[in-house]
Amino acid sequence: MQINFIDWVAFKEIMVDANMSLAEYCAQYSAVQTNWVYTFAGIIGILLLAVTKNKKWYWYIFLALYTVMSVTSVGMHTANYGEFEPFKLTTKLVASYVDMSLTELTVWWGACCAAMEFHPGKNKKRTVFTAIVTAIMLIVIVTLTYEVFVIHNRPLYIGGGGAPMDGKTGGLSLAEFGCFLTAVPLFYLFGSNFKYMEKEEKSVIIILISTLLIAVVITSLWGDNEINGFALGNFHGHSIWHILGGLAELEVVFWVHQRETNKKIAELKTKYSA
Repeated sequence: MQINFIDWVAFKEIMVDANMSLAEYCAQYSAVQTNWVYTFAGIIGILLLAVTKNKKWYWYIFLALYTVMSVTSVGMHTANYGEFEPFKLTTKLVASYVDMSLTELTVWWGACCAAMEFHPGKNKKRTVFTAIVTAIMLIVIVTLTYEVFVIHNRPLYIGGGGAPMDGKTGGLSLAEFGCFLTAVPLFYLFGSNFKYMEKEEKSVIIILISTLLIAVVITSLWGDNEINGFALGNFHGHSIWHILGGLAELEVVFWVHQRETNKKIAELKTKYSA
């Protein structure tokens, strides 16, 4: 298996011979460039936590995973897309495995972080929650491993243009769907604790969830691998997912900081009312 990454300047000329459309070329280039939003958001998030002297180590790990994932995603999008062949182990297929595995691990750890946030210390609710999301994560990773290294193919699960790893008109792979499935228990976690949150914290949570839902809808309905009809073709759906994902990453940092601020305010009120 030969490592073969795209030289974007040369690839624009090569794509004609490879029967690749300009829309696909633009989509892949756009996806690569917008992935750096993840990278910068992760680095900025870590710096913000450090500057505010936040001591919750698990959020630093989450942001570090997010940052590394952004780099593997760049690698996946730059792996020569024209070399993908169903039922053949190629650079593109292996790169997609590394990318989606890290994405799944990042989502899983983010869910675990939220559980530690709401249920610190030894707590039965946290144990049950983390056990559920860990089980989902393992199923997704095993399924992805089977797809890539056994059948050498990643068929779309929902929608899509019909061809394996197509995504021209939207759709989610099993691994992408699995990432969203891993995050579903978070809705229960946020919902069951929502009434205990301060007003400012509730606002951040609503903005965070809204950002993610909008991103999911756009990347599901409009494709990954071509510039399609979304906003008359002026925006690439999957690239918007990258941008909104980076924004959500920073919103998580704001939420964590807001919780710490609320905690300090409550401690001061208790101190001076005693």
